[in-house]
Amino acid sequence: MINKYIIQKFIFFLFLFLPSCTYLSAQNYQITYEVQFKPEKEKDSLVKEYMALKIINNQSIFYNLNKEKIDSLVSKLDYKGVSLIKNSFLRIKVFKDFSKDYCTIGGNFNQFNYWYKEKKINFYNLKKHGKYKNYMTSEAFADYGKREWHLLYTNDIPINDGPYVFSGLPGLVIKAESLDGDYSIELIEIKKLIEQPEMKDYKENIRKEKLIKNINDFIKDPAAHNINFKNDLGDGFSYEFSGTKDKSYTATNEYLKKIFNQFNNYPDKDIPIITF
Repeated sequence: MINKYIIQKFIFFLFLFLPSCTYLSAQNYQITYEVQFKPEKEKDSLVKEYMALKIINNQSIFYNLNKEKIDSLVSKLDYKGVSLIKNSFLRIKVFKDFSKDYCTIGGNFNQFNYWYKEKKINFYNLKKHGKYKNYMTSEAFADYGKREWHLLYTNDIPINDGPYVFSGLPGLVIKAESLDGDYSIELIEIKKLIEQPEMKDYKENIRKEKLIKNINDFIKDPAAHNINFKNDLGDGFSYEFSGTKDKSYTATNEYLKKIFNQFNNYPDKDIPIITF
């Protein structure tokens, strides 16, 4: 028979511990990741960009830190400040509501701010890995965007989330790399947020299949479409297809294809990210 005193002591410590668990899960964080990637399929040179995972209550948003700074300066019409910041290729956001079985991914295409749903990732081959960056880690694999990914995560940090689309493992993802060597996403900083601002709920406004078709059709023959691009410095490029493949059509295609080729190796191979 179990000693009554032991039961009472267990219940006491259980109630003592539960508030601590609630407190941990209620913490808000900003986690910074360094992303190394190969922007051009034909070249081996790597580029570094920095992205943040902001977690507030039961939601998170993954975004490019430089693009956030640029957008803030543009809103103040501070184009001189914009010119001092390095341009970013990875102009995407990933919004997650942990109560949903999908995330929402956003970007911009020809002045259209799009958001589409993506089902939660299925992970496989989960097993212990060992110590990495002072954390005890486990590893997992996932297939996403026509790439196979290897992930390291730790339950030393009570967050079941991670960068990009990688969420739902029993711990924080501290490293995600594609096995083809084109992408590596690694945690470099984690800090608690004191403020608790409301996070915007991003809703789907286009299906992924339709977006894929629209962007890929555009890239194959951009000058056969009406174009309205605008860069962070306020410079624009507008073009209206006359219906005939004249000199203007040819020059426009040559100009835009040079721009597209500067970044043609996207994290999700199905979704081109156009930067102008």
